[in-house]
Amino acid sequence: MVRRLLAGLLAVGAMLGGAVVAAPAEAAVKDTLLPGQKLLALQSIKSASGVYTLTMQRNGNVTLLQRGAVQPLWMSNTYRPGAVLVMGTDGVMRVIYGRTAIWAMGAASPQAKLVLPNTGLLGIYNTRNKAVWNRHMVIGTLMPNALLRSPDSLGRDVTMYSTNHVYTLQLLANGNLVFLKNGKTVLWSTGKTGWPESRAYIDSSGRFGTLNRDGDETWGWDSRRAGTVVQIRNDGHFLLIHGRTIVKTFV
Repeated sequence: MVRRLLAGLLAVGAMLGGAVVAAPAEAAVKDTLLPGQKLLALQSIKSASGVYTLTMQRNGNVTLLQRGAVQPLWMSNTYRPGAVLVMGTDGVMRVIYGRTAIWAMGAASPQAKLVLPNTGLLGIYNTRNKAVWNRHMVIGTLMPNALLRSPDSLGRDVTMYSTNHVYTLQLLANGNLVFLKNGKTVLWSTGKTGWPESRAYIDSSGRFGTLNRDGDETWGWDSRRAGTVVQIRNDGHFLLIHGRTIVKTFV
């Protein structure tokens, strides 16, 4: 019965250009968001064990919660009421507000799906069932309001990777933001240490920086252009870019 219902939903989605809205009752017990499916406000996917839940909150923020925990393990930081989480057919999940993608995460992998396993390691799996992204990763581009995190007791660390995985931008446990080649050679760093549980961000105004656990900025660079993003390219360039214009090259 469930398979027939899912097939029916996918058929309707195909007629509507691939967009499928999972019914709330189905979303609450399923651990997968298939290509083209969406989560509207208060809709969720849940691990088979019921311990972990990914929810599009009413305020537009997508949160991954562990049963009994107070703080989210991961979230999109997209506070836009009325926004929708969409698992794109290109392998990238996006938070859409109106017709605008205000946040994106994942890797180019056509027909990949979003899965929440019993481990809580939210991931995007390709058609060979291999993970091409998980919640500890940002691939290629850091969009406004997405975060990188240093290691903490909750296991919320997030590292940014070039698409070829040769270059990484990561926060060390001491709060220093470093740009590495092959995980060993330091090509650039902020040099700001002594700030455990830090996070890095680029905000909607175009300011790129690091914050300590209290939310105070420890390092920053202002592009002064709203919509600027951080990119790591396969050739080793680490930069801020606005549209097609390179605003700042760090390496």
